[in-house]
Amino acid sequence: IGVKKEVDFSAWYQSVLIKAEMLEYYSVSGCYILRPWSYSIWEEIQEWFNKKIKAMGVQNVYFPMLVSQKVLEREKDHIEGFSPEVAW
Repeated sequence: IGVKKEVDFSAWYQSVLIKAEMLEYYSVSGCYILRPWSYSIWEEIQEWFNKKIKAMGVQNVYFPMLVSQKVLEREKDHIEGFSPEVAW
């Protein structure tokens, strides 16, 4: 790993995930692929968390990850500061 954790934690962490073959980057900006090992960790986290929140009576919901440009355009005022992160 070519980046020191103390210098640039974000870059170091990303390097660790790539080197450990836990994720791959995708051609859409801001999206990535969870490989089997990291996805199994995600499933364990979800299972643990779901037990906790369901015990409190909370219901899960799902929000779309990808939103069309047409829908985003209607919300221009709200997304102005996020436009560099939008994968057009």
